[in-house]
Formats: sequence, C-alpha cells, structure tokens
Amino acid sequence: MRTPSSQHYPDPVDVTGRYDRETVPSYPVDADSPPSNFEAVSGINPVVTAADVTDFGRTDCVADPFLFITETGRWHLFFEVYTHNRTPTAAIAHAESDDGYDWTYDRVVLETDEHLSYPYVFRWEGDHYMIPDRWAKELGPAPVTLYRAESFPETWTPVADLVTPETPLHDFSVFRWEDRWWGILGDGTDLYAYYSDDLESPAWTPHEANPIVEDRPKAARPGGRPLVFEDRILAFYQDCANRYGEQIHAYEITELTPTNYEDRQRGDGPAVAPPGGLGWNSGAIHQVDPWFDGDGWHCAVDGNLGLGYQVFGEHHWAIGIYRA
Repeated sequence: MRTPSSQHYPDPVDVTGRYDRETVPSYPVDADSPPSNFEAVSGINPVVTAADVTDFGRTDCVADPFLFITETGRWHLFFEVYTHNRTPTAAIAHAESDDGYDWTYDRVVLETDEHLSYPYVFRWEGDHYMIPDRWAKELGPAPVTLYRAESFPETWTPVADLVTPETPLHDFSVFRWEDRWWGILGDGTDLYAYYSDDLESPAWTPHEANPIVEDRPKAARPGGRPLVFEDRILAFYQDCANRYGEQIHAYEITELTPTNYEDRQRGDGPAVAPPGGLGWNSGAIHQVDPWFDGDGWHCAVDGNLGLGYQVFGEHHWAIGIYRA
C-alpha cells in the first residue's frame, strides 16, 4: 500500500480557468464524449494512503475520493479517513495538488459524532457544498445532510436534511436534469431517487416508483459522481454481488422524470475493475470521480487488496489516479 519510492509524474494539463464559473461541474459537462478505457497512471499509485494521515489516530485506510478544481487550476481531493478503534470511526479529510498527480495531505475538514464517508463536493451559484454519507449503526437510518462551506475547503456548516430514509441508504449523488435537482442512493440491492426544485430545500420528494431499481446487486449503490450530458446521464454504480464494492459499472440513464426511470448498462463489462495479482487495487475498486481537463478525463479512484483481505479485513483502501 506504500507510495512508490521512484515516481515519475506525467506532464500535467493546464486547467487554469477551465472551472472558472459559479457552478462546478456544469450541467451538461464540458466534454465532447463520456470517459472510457479507464487506466491507472503508471508509477505513481497509490497517491494517498493511510500513512499520509497525521491527525486521525492510527488510520487504517482512506477511500471514497472526490476531486474539485478551483478557478486558479488548483486540485483538491476530499476523502474518507477510517480508524477502526476510534469513535467515530471515520471523518472527511482533504489533500491538495498543483497538477492532480502529486498530492499533499492537509487535514481532517469535517468530523461529527457519526461515521462520515463519500464526501460529494460541488459548487452551485458560487457556494461550495458537500453531501457526505452519514452512518451510525446503532441509531438507525441517518438523514442525507447538505453542508455549505463557510471557508473552502476547511469549514463546513450543515444547511438542511434533504432526505430521511426509512431504511439505511447510502452515497447520495446529486445532479441537475431538466431544471430539477436529482439525487440517487441505494443499499447495494435496490436503488432510490429523490428530486427537488431547490437544492437547500428540506424533505426532497421521493420518486413515484421508488425503489426505481430492485434486486440489482451489481449496480444499486452509487460509486461516484454522475456525469450529465445533453441527452443522457452517465451514472457509476458499485458491484456488490460477490464482494462489497468489487468493481464499477457505468449506466446510461435514458429516462428520468418524477414518474419514470430507465437505464441501461454502458458496455458489456465493468467500467473500472481491479487488475488482480498483488497491490493496492488488486481486489476491489468501488469509486471513480472523472473530471474533464481538455485533454481527457482525470479520475480519482479507490482500491483495495485482493489476496488476503478475508484474513486481514476490508479496511485497506487507498486512493489512486486514473486517466480515461
């Protein structure tokens, strides 16, 4: 899981001004085509590991990476830090980079009395927002809470509980479609959708057909930021059929209204899959966050062990960079 000792970083793409707008990412995204052919950047991965974390005890793993690019072209990375023998077990941390390849750990930026993960970060009308996944097993299903940055990237304040599910649902992923806000989330078997005209409105409206997908363990829990194009939405889902978050499937959402939902898998196999063998991502990859940089798609992913995870446990996630 250690970062390679001899690293050679690719030439970075200049993204200064590419995301100089009030809404990031835009809807639709500024790209000619969706990402495909995801490949790990050789010689540098993993770029962030538990060993980089300095302020959350003896950290066991890092996971659930989300990228953000500022107006000046500065790269930000938000992710879960997990420490098994700590209460709470997980919080949201932050790292920074000049080029998207060489990352420097900053600090924990959001911590509550619950396990926090999946820090979905975006900007809307000039404000930065985050929707982390909340989990407190003993307290029952947690609401989906929207946070707004008082000082980006380190200070976040709760704004509203958007959804209060009756059963545990996870990884709420928002996007704009046909002048509405939509959010999808799931439990690894069934997928649900909610919508609202106002981002900060409490109690978003459930889709009339919830759950919009039933009994689809290979694609019923979000695994990254959906990408909105002119005529469709590309959503990423974790495959939990054989192992928690084993690989990622891409689905095109072709119909989405308050009453109807249709999607279809893009391609015949997973969009991102572990390579096998030995290494930081050999056994599982369960999240991808692609950002178009003008030259291609720059992607944050997380990976976990293959051989030995049954003995040593699931808490060995690390974060790497892919290109697509």
